[in-house]
Amino acid sequence: MIFVIDQNGRFLYAADTPADADNWTAVQLPQPCWNPRFKGTRIPDSGEWKGQWEHDGEPVPTSAELCTRVDNYADQARQTVAGDPLRALEYERATAEAQAFKDAGYPADAVPRSVAAWAIMGRAPREAADSMLAESARYAELLYLVRERRLEAKELIRDRIANGAIDEARKAADEAIKAIQTAVTGTGKPEPSLQ
Repeated sequence: MIFVIDQNGRFLYAADTPADADNWTAVQLPQPCWNPRFKGTRIPDSGEWKGQWEHDGEPVPTSAELCTRVDNYADQARQTVAGDPLRALEYERATAEAQAFKDAGYPADAVPRSVAAWAIMGRAPREAADSMLAESARYAELLYLVRERRLEAKELIRDRIANGAIDEARKAADEAIKAIQTAVTGTGKPEPSLQ
């Protein structure tokens, strides 16, 4: 009889023992799997097992694994902020046009198309440009924050792993992810309105 448990040590199911699995719990499983082992004895009368499952601990993460985790979360955060890459390009172009319009003194006879598109519902071209620039600044700040937290965390992770401080490396990754999440979701709707 073999017993299958999940990664948290909870019992999933039992099955008949395969013919070649006499000592299956003595064989080390490859990382990053945990290596569960059953410690106990079989009751001869009933055939049931008495004992408990133990494992040799959670696999030690590498700096590459933790850095990739932070990078992946930063990618998701940027996706939340900017949407698709073409929308990010649209925001950059709209911001450049709004800034050029402002720098030229908001000329009424030369309103850029991206500004004119936002100058709707009673919004004057100057108000539209200023609104777009304010949203652009917020958008840029969020992207800078994601970048700063991501790069800072990756350096901390590499340093902690190199010094054998695995728990501190995990904590650095978790804190960076939380900081990014708070920045992106804590400021209201993350998507700028540079339409």
